[in-house]
Amino acid sequence: MSTAQLEHRAARIALVTSVVLLLTKLAAWRLTGSTAVFGDAMESVVNVAASALVIWSVWMANRPADETHPYGHGKAEFLSSAIEGGMISVAMLVVMVRSALELFDRNAAVEKIDFGLLLLAFTIMANGGVGMWLIQVGRKTKSSALHADGIHLISDAWTSGAAVASLLLVRWTGLAFIDPIIALIMAVWVGFVGYRLIRRALGDLLDEQDLADLAKVETILNDHARADGLLPRIISFHKVRTRHSGRDHWVDFHVQLPGEMDLKTAHDVASEIENKIEAALGGTATAHIEPSH
Repeated sequence: MSTAQLEHRAARIALVTSVVLLLTKLAAWRLTGSTAVFGDAMESVVNVAASALVIWSVWMANRPADETHPYGHGKAEFLSSAIEGGMISVAMLVVMVRSALELFDRNAAVEKIDFGLLLLAFTIMANGGVGMWLIQVGRKTKSSALHADGIHLISDAWTSGAAVASLLLVRWTGLAFIDPIIALIMAVWVGFVGYRLIRRALGDLLDEQDLADLAKVETILNDHARADGLLPRIISFHKVRTRHSGRDHWVDFHVQLPGEMDLKTAHDVASEIENKIEAALGGTATAHIEPSH
């Protein structure tokens, strides 16, 4: 199975899983009337929309570079992650408002707790399992959209766990106000997860430099710039820049070579170093040649 086929399969499984879990959580909410379960269901609404968006972004990211997009279409995945983070944050604001209202509602009650616990236990196992698998696939294929969706499903499993804790505490204590308090805490935590997704995606969209990539590139260049370093040797280097376009890494840098070196030899030296960087990062490296004097 090719990388693209694996990504499309993972995206479809994520969508089907999200729809099934949303229906399950809505049933649990209708049965129990729990605000914590409502918050959990709201996050699953986002899961469905995000999973549908992931299918589009994975398809777009796998399209080859063309005349209008010479650097490829990989940034579609960053856009998907940013939108997903935004949807999570909006959904959690809705949960916060509902939780605040429920705190002051003296008639609020949680019912049919046993059925709710049974349904939520199923969603925790499904969310956790599929989420961990999506993260693994995302890391393997370098798909930021699948990785973000996996993180979201894992966070969804945690919110389901919080909803379970809420139902159990209400059952043991008989204090209904515990439920909206836990829902509020859960919303704040999930909102932070959404913020992190947005922050990471926006950094990539704005070509934020990956310091780990930069360190790898500078290590390779330093190995060739030392007097006793690797062949072919360069005199020095500067203006090293790295960025991501989806799963692809783009690097450009300037190298200084002896002024008397002929153009073909200089080109061969630059190409060999470019190939080493591309092998290390899995992307595209471009060297700009300069004479040392």
